[in-house]
Amino acid sequence: MTRPLDVGDLVGAFFGTLFVVLNAGLLGPVWHLVAALVALACAAVVVAAFLRRRRGTGSGGMFPLTRSYRLIVAIEVVALFGGTAVLGRLAPQLLVPWVVLVVGVHFLALARWWHVGARPFAVLGAVLSVIALAGGVIGVLGGAASAPVAAFVAGVGAGVVMLGGTTPRAVRALRS
Repeated sequence: MTRPLDVGDLVGAFFGTLFVVLNAGLLGPVWHLVAALVALACAAVVVAAFLRRRRGTGSGGMFPLTRSYRLIVAIEVVALFGGTAVLGRLAPQLLVPWVVLVVGVHFLALARWWHVGARPFAVLGAVLSVIALAGGVIGVLGGAASAPVAAFVAGVGAGVVMLGGTTPRAVRALRS
């Protein structure tokens, strides 16, 4: 059976890449492209390690999608869509920080649910929440004009943290 950490690495690599690609525009076109390519390369390494691990262990199937897991994901989806609908009208500069905060809290909930191997999820959830709050403070203090900076801090910060957490594990797995 696939471990939660393996699935977490795939999810982290996917969303970390998405955060970087969508929010690195302040870097300018050339550096935005470079950041996007680096993020995609990191995600490819994570996917390669995941596939190698699955092949090596002969594991099929996913971890059990229990009621608790489905509840956590359902709450996350409602918070993401509900929060972005409200913030899109009231404070659009807080959209990306809100998404990062919801993702961070989601990882904190998963860490509580997955008792074995939960530490990486708890650390990730806490760090993402702090990054989201930093982006949110920028958004609140700077008003609507601060939207690109708030998105960069929260979005690219979250992407770098997520890719920085998943890629080294993947590199170690590919070396072993």
